[in-house]
Amino acid sequence: MPLVSLELHNIRSYEDTKIEPSPHLNLISGSNASGKTTLLEAIYLLGTGRSFRTTQTEQLRKNGSTSLRVIGTLRSDGGETTRLGFVQNAEGRRASINKLEQKQVSSLALHLPLQVISPDTHYEFQQSAKHRRGVLDWGLFHVEPEFRGLWIRCQRILQQRNATLKRDPQTKTRHTWDAELVEAGEKLQSARANQLTQLLPHYQTCCQELLGESHGVDLVLEPGWDSKKDLGACLYDDRSRDLARGFTHSGPQRADLRITLNKQASGHIASHGQLKILVIALRLAQIRYFLGSRSKSCCLLIDDLAAELDHEHRARLTNFLSTLPVQVFITTTETSLINRDSWSTHKTFHVKHGTAIELL
Repeated sequence: MPLVSLELHNIRSYEDTKIEPSPHLNLISGSNASGKTTLLEAIYLLGTGRSFRTTQTEQLRKNGSTSLRVIGTLRSDGGETTRLGFVQNAEGRRASINKLEQKQVSSLALHLPLQVISPDTHYEFQQSAKHRRGVLDWGLFHVEPEFRGLWIRCQRILQQRNATLKRDPQTKTRHTWDAELVEAGEKLQSARANQLTQLLPHYQTCCQELLGESHGVDLVLEPGWDSKKDLGACLYDDRSRDLARGFTHSGPQRADLRITLNKQASGHIASHGQLKILVIALRLAQIRYFLGSRSKSCCLLIDDLAAELDHEHRARLTNFLSTLPVQVFITTTETSLINRDSWSTHKTFHVKHGTAIELL
């Protein structure tokens, strides 16, 4: 269901702003530091309860404000609407769906699946294993209903095991969580491996369309422990290290995903521009896989699409995006950089001094 209404209250430079987006393409134009990215950030808050720019949500509040709020309305093809709300104040974060408060903020994501591509996306991918394995976990979260519970269980087991290593390292209680971690961790690895198998053909197709070639492009999943052993054996071998450091070395929390070209790490042989397209293609492959697996659509947020992309790759990317049945929001300083001819409908919003005005 596309977002048909978005309201921002006391977020960064915005006090009270409302827009009614197109279900297809939405361009957000304006000068640097005008608040373009904040609109994307507000949509991300509405779908996740988090910002993709900072871990400190309270920093998003407009100066002098005690709370911030985002409200959005989704509309299905049949006309059914769903109202999402997110509030952050001194009491914490709260989410609501159709005005009913939710126990968990993550419930928002089930109604508004989101993908973000920013100028830093490829840097984050290179630097953070958490970011890389999150590629697979995003697809599992939205496609496999049982994954959320499995992921939460793994996190709980790791927290308990690490707490035991720090609190009571000399007793046998440090072994009590091993069996549970082995069971849950290997299930999580199996789910990620299966997800990778399904995602890879979509990824290679996206690389072909965006780069003009996909020969030699592959994705490699590292489980987070020595792949020649099972997790139980690795936990046993790591016992001295874990006790000394006070945390679990081997496990699904250390899983990693690598992009390779001709069996070599892409970061070693790809140009800067190629690497950016390879990472963008991975995000778009996730969307294609999601669309083929669920009847739902999703929302794609692209911050500064033109950054570091030449005209040819920018044209290929915009043409590709127009073929996806998703709602797209793109920020840009110059609308002329974005070709809109391939979209059936689109809207342009100009941002200035904390306001967003639709251009007719």
